[in-house]
Amino acid sequence: MPTGRPISGSRTVATWLALACLVAGASRAGAAEVEAAQRGTLFLEPSNIKGNAGITVFHPQTDVSATFASGLGIAAGYAVDVVSGATPRVFGVRNDATGRPVDAISGATKFSDVRQQVHGGLSYARPVGDVAASYSYGWEHDYRSHAVTVNTRTDVLDHALTINLSYTHNFDSVCDAANVDTGGIPLARQALANSNNCFKGTPDVATRSLNIDAVEPSLTWALTPRLDLQGGGTALVLDGFQSNPYRQVDLGRAGARPQETLPQFRQRYALFLRSAYAVPAARASIQAMARVYRDSWGVRAATAEVLLQSYVTRFLLWSLRGRATAQGGAVFYEDAQTYFLHGPNGKYWTGDRELSPMQNLLTGSQLTYLHIPEAGQHHFISELDASLKFELLFYRLDSVYAPNADRKFAGILQLAVSARF
Repeated sequence: MPTGRPISGSRTVATWLALACLVAGASRAGAAEVEAAQRGTLFLEPSNIKGNAGITVFHPQTDVSATFASGLGIAAGYAVDVVSGATPRVFGVRNDATGRPVDAISGATKFSDVRQQVHGGLSYARPVGDVAASYSYGWEHDYRSHAVTVNTRTDVLDHALTINLSYTHNFDSVCDAANVDTGGIPLARQALANSNNCFKGTPDVATRSLNIDAVEPSLTWALTPRLDLQGGGTALVLDGFQSNPYRQVDLGRAGARPQETLPQFRQRYALFLRSAYAVPAARASIQAMARVYRDSWGVRAATAEVLLQSYVTRFLLWSLRGRATAQGGAVFYEDAQTYFLHGPNGKYWTGDRELSPMQNLLTGSQLTYLHIPEAGQHHFISELDASLKFELLFYRLDSVYAPNADRKFAGILQLAVSARF
């Protein structure tokens, strides 16, 4: 598995200095508005197997943007994922002393890694619309990603209708075992042992490409002063290496454990409908969302979400969120016991939980402190908000032999602060 190294102090300091210079430069130039945001998110997904640490992700993120009176805007940001835990190298089962299949996940391998991403963008806003373009670069020991995004917004019907369109292209590179002596036979492919030689040109590893195109249109309609409706969708086309290079799958009694093998091409589609209704008398709002999804690998899913928000005091906003998702598995997915007893269903095999039949339920709450000075008052900070969010995510899988069946739930804790100047 990948082994991580701490972020260098000089790189972190340089990032903070660059963001500070952006704010200072915007202020000197007489920007109409400058916004800075800092958030930290902690994700914990424990395992119920003794000695298995589960997964821990710490995600700090910094974003700064400035919008000038001319309508020109600039933005920059930096984000990190510090990932650690233990996960099985082999998805499968083995025989115990009585010949019965037993989970192999007890042999989980510890790992750690650091994922980093920087992004910057330009935008131009007018009263009836705007256009923006951004670039991001993300890197870790075994993955590199370049992404370019352009989006546009147009208001029509006296701002009652808003049309949004976004397009993103990713140029990604994935580190993989070279597998030069397999003769093109998938069952002979070996998994990547570690990320030590990734992107160094050594003969034991190879660099695979992955291109992603994403189009996201949406339409927002202010139906009444209290009711907004939004509908839209997402279309993604992925072309390239999409397997987990470290994961092996146990494919039968003969003991074959080849690297996970997934199709090179995938199309993903989703449609959603969202509504927001304000209740002024209660200083509250109700938001609801429904989403359907399908892809060319046979995965289908449906999601429903409800968000309730209410001011408990003049400065405190409380929210309660619930979301439920149900999905079917990919056409080539089988649980570990089926792979072991009968082998793969076709020429592809996977140990990815996201490709298995499953349901999940998310529930949580957030408390936000929001302070805006009274009209006529002038302060250096024109708006300040700080929020604390806690959520629980519960998984329900269709089999005890499903991927990551030892991890039943996850906790998410987030602290965020933002200010406008």
